[in-house]
Amino acid sequence: MSDLPAYPSEAAEREAADSPPEIRSDYSSWGRRVAAYLLDTLVLVVPLIAIVIIALAAGNPEDEDDNSWAAIGIAYLLTLLLPFVYYTVMHGRASGQTLGKKWLGIAVKEDSAGGSIGYGRAFGRYAIIFVLALFILPILLDYLWPLWDRKNQALHDKVVGSVVVKA
Repeated sequence: MSDLPAYPSEAAEREAADSPPEIRSDYSSWGRRVAAYLLDTLVLVVPLIAIVIIALAAGNPEDEDDNSWAAIGIAYLLTLLLPFVYYTVMHGRASGQTLGKKWLGIAVKEDSAGGSIGYGRAFGRYAIIFVLALFILPILLDYLWPLWDRKNQALHDKVVGSVVVKA
């Protein structure tokens, strides 16, 4: 037998409590996230393109009282505002899924508890994306970050404490 004393059980308990929590295995892949984003972009853009085409087809550029340019202006404003509403409502719900995420079987959840991120954090999540999108390098870095992150989180996920997981 050995002359070494047995490892104290108190130390073993302390080490187990101090060890990092287990990493979930249900994180969404980067490819699924990109595909869901592209589907959501189609969901948002196709109706706006239809409005512009109809306005241009119905309008008469020669007429000073033509309202087609007003419809195009409204479509442009909707292009800025609609994503805020769409992503806030869809990610803030209990399911945490936009249409694209639902079709691909993924969802945005709270990192710590796994529940809904709520409407406030969902709004903040998209607001961060919007601000980063004003510059090419930051938005590129944000969208590529999940490729090397152990939780597959983008920077906007890290700020609001969200993860994208398989639903």
